[in-house]
Amino acid sequence: MTLTEGGHAGTSDLKPGRWQGTSPITEERATAWVSKGRRLAAPLLELAGPVADPAAVVHRVVATGRDRLYGDFMVAWLDASADPRVVCCLPDASFFLQVLHRCYAPVLRRRPDLAGLLAGTSRPEMSLTNDVLQIQLRGLGDDYSMVRHHALMLFYAAIWLDEPERSLWLELYDELAGLVFQRPGGPPSLDAVASAEAGALEDFRTMAERTLDGREADQLLSEPGAIGRVLDYQLYAAAAIGLLWREYRAVPEPLQEAWHRDHLSVGYVEPDFLERHWMEQQR
Repeated sequence: MTLTEGGHAGTSDLKPGRWQGTSPITEERATAWVSKGRRLAAPLLELAGPVADPAAVVHRVVATGRDRLYGDFMVAWLDASADPRVVCCLPDASFFLQVLHRCYAPVLRRRPDLAGLLAGTSRPEMSLTNDVLQIQLRGLGDDYSMVRHHALMLFYAAIWLDEPERSLWLELYDELAGLVFQRPGGPPSLDAVASAEAGALEDFRTMAERTLDGREADQLLSEPGAIGRVLDYQLYAAAAIGLLWREYRAVPEPLQEAWHRDHLSVGYVEPDFLERHWMEQQR
């Protein structure tokens, strides 16, 4: 039984169709978020050493559906071929946030005080700010994991948030890590995580057009199992962020700079990044 079948029964608190257009990403917001990401990424790039590849970064709001990477499944994506480099983004993040609402439902039912995070602008902000950092780092190409490696980028985006959203998102990620690693039967294996990631990316490609049609998008959100692999992938990615937060908060402040340097300049470009930490949760 997959996590989707066993744990993602929750649906949106908005009626079908009512969620659409509720989370706009305006030019003003995108400009502010990319500017914030550039400013906060700068000191991390110094710690990243040879992995750093600093560059000018701008944003582009992509209004036309056919020009989006995966329909409305992904809020932001990179175009490193341009000069300056570009963080592309959707004009509205509402479908993506509804996906997360379903994914996080088991925790949100217990912690309704955290549900408001998916109604605000903090998660779309994270989508853009993390990409501003990622586009200025040399990655692993085909060995890059959107669960394990990308968790580091989203971890930074989370700790860059203003309060109270910063603390609330980190608490939510901690809760989601608990959901994954303390469930009956134990946490998923690394093979299961890789399978969920590959399956989700396949579904991103094959279902992208359906996310652009209101009725089709509603069906994806309401049909049991329709986006099961996407939900599993998003849950594992959130758990990986939670693992990083658990590790980081235990680091004494004088050692935090060394933690950043090690994770950015070494860990981020290792194919097995976070694997040992993940496997330790299975004991």
